[in-house]
Formats: sequence, structure tokens, C-alpha cells
Amino acid sequence: MSVQLQRVSLYPHANFHIALARIFGIGKANSVTVAEACGISKELKVKDVKEAYLARVAAYLETHFTTGDALKRQVRDNVLQEVAINSRRGVRHQLGLPVTGAQTRNNGVTTRKLRPLFQYDTSRK
Repeated sequence: MSVQLQRVSLYPHANFHIALARIFGIGKANSVTVAEACGISKELKVKDVKEAYLARVAAYLETHFTTGDALKRQVRDNVLQEVAINSRRGVRHQLGLPVTGAQTRNNGVTTRKLRPLFQYDTSRK
């Protein structure tokens, strides 16, 4: 029996609040809050949660959180907006450098590696 919430499969033998943290945008603290708000015990396993409670959790997540693909789209749009206005952060994103002020002389090697950057509009000259 596979339980899915927000298109994410939850491990059946894990505690519910731990498995809930697998959803993108829901961390450990928020998963405990969601479980308590929906009346699910911290010790309860995913396989033991009834369908009614799962529907309640899905509705709670839908109303109180931005998760999954919608959150990824929102983050991408925010980065593209920074790039469009040529802010410092946008330029750092374009160059593939650390954005938040980390040093680049000794650290940040993984950020500086050659990797695919944004797909730019080639129609402009």
C-alpha cells in the first residue's frame, strides 16, 4: 500500500511527521505542526493513518502552505526577476557564483564549477 500526498510517496513504515517532511516546502518543524493540527499522533506510522486523516492533511497543506511544483516555480520566477533587473544577486546567479556573500577565493568550488546556466533568449542581439 503506497500512500501519496502532493504527488510524493510516503514511506509506510516511517512515522507520519517524518514522512511528511519529504514534501518539498515542508520541513521537520512544519510537519510536526501539520500533524498536530490535523489530530495525528507523532508516534503513528504512515500505514496506520486512515484516509479521512490523509484528506484532512491534504486540505490543510493546500490552504496553509505553498509546496511542490508551485513553490519551485515561485523560486524560479523570483530568481528570473532578480536576473531581469540586473541586481547584484541576479548577476551572481548568472555567473554561477555564490549569491549570499560567501567567499570565493578558497570555498565555493562546487558553485563555481561549469554547469548549465539559464536558457537565454537568443533572439536579442
